Amino acid sequence: ILTAEKSEVTSLSTGPFSGRAVFQQETLSLRISPVSTADSGVYKAEFEDTSGVFTTLCFRVSVWGE
Repeated sequence: ILTAEKSEVTSLSTGPFSGRAVFQQETLSLRISPVSTADSGVYKAEFEDTSGVFTTLCFRVSVWGE
């Protein structure tokens, strides 16, 4: 969906979230609006620390109503 670097402008990808995803650097939050049931699924977030080590977190998003 996007790539964010510390102290840099967030780069949004093209695709189904283009124009709908807003990243909030202060809270490390991602807001997608509007959402639909098609946005439900398993998502992955990758974080890289200063030593180059990656941590990957997976989470499930469920959208039940529109």
